[in-house]
Amino acid sequence: MLSKFKGLKSSLLIISLIPLSGYANSDINKDSNPELKLESPFEFSLNEATQKPSFKIDVSGWVQTSLAYGSNGSQLTPATGFRKEDGFTLDQMGIMIEKKINSNILSRIGPISTPYSNHFDWGFNITATYGADASFFRTYGFDEDWGINKIGNFDNQDYYASLAQAYFEFYFPILNGSNLMLGLFHSPLANEIGFALPSPAPTDFYTHTYSFFHGPAKHFGALWSSHVPLISTNSNISYELGIVRGYNNIQSSNNDLSFIGNLRWRSQDFSTWIDFENIYGNAADDSISDCKCGSPIPTDSILANDKSLNRYQSYLTISKQLNSKNKLVLEGSYGHQERALFADQFNHSPIFATPAEGGVDASWYGANVSYFYQIQNTLSTGLRAEYFNTDGVHTFVPYAGDYQAVTANLNWMPSKHLRIRPEIRYDWYSGKHKPFGSNQVNNYTPPLLDGTDKNQFSYSLDFTVFF
Repeated sequence: MLSKFKGLKSSLLIISLIPLSGYANSDINKDSNPELKLESPFEFSLNEATQKPSFKIDVSGWVQTSLAYGSNGSQLTPATGFRKEDGFTLDQMGIMIEKKINSNILSRIGPISTPYSNHFDWGFNITATYGADASFFRTYGFDEDWGINKIGNFDNQDYYASLAQAYFEFYFPILNGSNLMLGLFHSPLANEIGFALPSPAPTDFYTHTYSFFHGPAKHFGALWSSHVPLISTNSNISYELGIVRGYNNIQSSNNDLSFIGNLRWRSQDFSTWIDFENIYGNAADDSISDCKCGSPIPTDSILANDKSLNRYQSYLTISKQLNSKNKLVLEGSYGHQERALFADQFNHSPIFATPAEGGVDASWYGANVSYFYQIQNTLSTGLRAEYFNTDGVHTFVPYAGDYQAVTANLNWMPSKHLRIRPEIRYDWYSGKHKPFGSNQVNNYTPPLLDGTDKNQFSYSLDFTVFF
């Protein structure tokens, strides 16, 4: 299911699991532009973290809880992304054990301004989560059938456990520096991430965009990251090539592989980032109804009478650090699914009836823009606007139409171990249905099938402790 960006001094712990683009910052080359010295609660330089080989194993974690309410009853999905029901919940408890590698490129992030190393290195990352959000991190064929992960009432007290990441990473002193990840890892696609990490991780908002949760949460497979061959060994252009088991699964229902291809560009002073990310593959039967896991975009090869139902998804993110206090991020996304089940079942057929055509070809696309202002070292504010159009393909967004949202928040870190974040959001919909306001949380159906409204106001207050 998967924004990113911030500060000058940052922990490699955080960066090592950020998938992608939005962590766009001049901070990486702080000496090249003295005006771009953003102070972060985490006093740890990226350069200091990666210049020297390290054999140290780091352990860290976080606990996130929240209060959230909406204007149309208890159901908050899809406007809040992970958040299903109002009231109090334990969103996430996470623990990460890792050994970092010494490299001049960060997998899923791109090139950084550290010296090229001619020594092979290796590392690993194990990240486990527990809480309401862990439902979305479960992996089909692995942790989805743990006893603790039996599907409950789909409410805020329905907690799950997930091994969100478990991979090895290798650095090779070839092609100006290259990394290889093998195992289970957070997706490098989309501008947001699902983990509740502090800046500079792309988690500036509590709620998520429609573009984010239309994408994958994680993958099982291999991801190669390297510099685009140029004259200079300090190139600011990198690429990623991946072969994975589709979306959120180890046990593929169709036994086919999906392919990832990403390109990342950084300006010389790292104040501008451009990330272009893509995934393509056969998505037949990769959404598993029994465990509510796998891909969030259902297909059915039997009803479609076709075992090859390809899916393509793409994200383009442009991030600009305007000065020491102002930052702007623009994300565009596009996806296409052959014979999408819900586009037929909820938009071309009577609801709950057998899809008349076994699924129809469907697309979705959107754009969102975020503006961030650093009020002081420990306090910032963010404003985000989104437009999203869909033919109705997602388990949380089965209705075709236009979805719009505006979000505003404050991000306060009174210490490097605590983040407090009040947030308000307004969503509205243009189309034939009423996707908001469902109160049917005590069943196994997607939460939006009996909506009562075309708009929704929601507000939240979340607390995250880091250790």
